[in-house]
Amino acid sequence: MKICVIGLGYVGLPTAALAAGSGHTVSGYDSNAQLREALRAVRTNGYEKDVREVVASAIREERLVICDRVEPADAYIICVPTPTISGRPDMRHVESALSAVAAVVSAEELIVVESTVPPGTTERVVRQALRAAGKGFLNVRIAHAPERILPGDIMRELRENDRIVGGRTPEDAAGARDLYASFVSGRIHVTDLRTAEFVKVIENTYRDVNIALANELALFCEEIDIDVWHAISLANNHPRVNILRPGPGVGGHCIPIDPRFLADQNPFATELIQASRRVNERMPNLIVRRVVSLIGEGDGERKVTILGASYKANVDDVRESPARRIGDLLEERGFRTSVYDPLARLPGAAQSLQEAAEGSDAILLAVNHDAFREIDPMGLAPIVRSRVLIDCHNFFSEQAWSAAGFRVYALGRGSHFTLPQAFRQQSSSA
Repeated sequence: MKICVIGLGYVGLPTAALAAGSGHTVSGYDSNAQLREALRAVRTNGYEKDVREVVASAIREERLVICDRVEPADAYIICVPTPTISGRPDMRHVESALSAVAAVVSAEELIVVESTVPPGTTERVVRQALRAAGKGFLNVRIAHAPERILPGDIMRELRENDRIVGGRTPEDAAGARDLYASFVSGRIHVTDLRTAEFVKVIENTYRDVNIALANELALFCEEIDIDVWHAISLANNHPRVNILRPGPGVGGHCIPIDPRFLADQNPFATELIQASRRVNERMPNLIVRRVVSLIGEGDGERKVTILGASYKANVDDVRESPARRIGDLLEERGFRTSVYDPLARLPGAAQSLQEAAEGSDAILLAVNHDAFREIDPMGLAPIVRSRVLIDCHNFFSEQAWSAAGFRVYALGRGSHFTLPQAFRQQSSSA
């Protein structure tokens, strides 16, 4: 098939390269002219290593061609972002992409929207675009196939994850199924348009609600001297319980945003979803309150070193990052901050842990990167001004940091409570 992928971001570009590697002729378009020029020159900084390799091969072999406009094709795949503005879905990128597709689409060609949208959106916006282009009469095939990938291992997830494909009609769904089956090895589940849209949104809403529960349990446990991490691990031994981990908030391009699509569409039927969003949104504020309780108010001199800037462990993506929100709140409260993240490169961030921690009044672990396991608290002890650790993920060994003279606060336990070692050993050996 001839495929045109619109939107060459973290989903669209690897999708285009994967389709090109499966024998299709693929054109790629992005509204960002600088990005198009960079890709033509095979400059792919900012994408994952596996993505860079597959993309470079596809472009050099001319199986993937970067275009300055949407080119006519048998199938068009829309992979543009759908952010929110003041809590409401922003469909402008989707509408713009579909407007460009409508200008060139012909009868019986397939339009697939991968972008996450509220239920009921895909057919409506496609039809609007066709009418605006004077093609409201045109019989095109319409489908929604939401992306379901996790940053950090994008190429494997694109190939192997199950896909949900929804069609306007069974025939439209079958056409989209056949398209994805040509480059996806995971199972492809076929349904109608609206259900496919809904499934993607509720997948991320489920995680948001589950994390909100874990965060509420963490705060509750701090009040009654229970180690929430130990309690959750025991509860999760039940075959029908899977409570996720507490943390300093929820970030990324999906989980903090997708629940808003449902809440905006029907605020009266989504009270639990909205309450969960509020719980997770307030976590950075709560962490800042814990900082103040441990080292005092910001006075323009007190310094907090923040470990991590990305929205989750072991990725470099900083979108909607709770770590960055914590930093902003601390500075608003009069603290000086320094940030160290070995993966996410930010302007003004420290180039080394030592640079970030020197003269610090508190070390705050905001992101539990595996690389941080190599940190030696004994090495930090002489260079900080005040030995305080705020661990938002129960990640570090409290015993090791305490031995180095640090006062340790771990979310869900508090600085006043430590589970006796005997219980930990019994639990580990059970």
